[in-house]
Amino acid sequence: MTMISTSPEISELAIPMDSWSLPFWEAAQERRLIVPRCGECAIWRWPPGPFCPSCHSQSVEWRDCGQARIYSYTVVRDAEHLHIPALVEFPDAGGVRLLVAIVGASVEAVKIGASVVPEWVEAANTLVPVFRLAD
Repeated sequence: MTMISTSPEISELAIPMDSWSLPFWEAAQERRLIVPRCGECAIWRWPPGPFCPSCHSQSVEWRDCGQARIYSYTVVRDAEHLHIPALVEFPDAGGVRLLVAIVGASVEAVKIGASVVPEWVEAANTLVPVFRLAD
């Protein structure tokens, strides 16, 4: 029997937020995925923070990060669960990478470079993005 990957149980987990990450989590509540970009030099900034790592400006714009693809992944399984934590990369957002769970996939179906799309799972205080293989 083929196991299908799931997200870890996070429904009671409170996600820490600060003023720098709040726009990300507010967009997540609307099921949108955005990341910060410097308003001065246009370098994509991840993780969010007070200064651009390139030009040190505090100007920031939050933008849609575009299509994601699997950059790297690993497999964690036991007798009952299959989890596939992965780094997904956003080529249209300067290569920003997020650590996420791949859901709804067999190990055999997951490949580096595969396109993935976000889905949303509930944590105690927000929605958290997980990703599914694109059709």
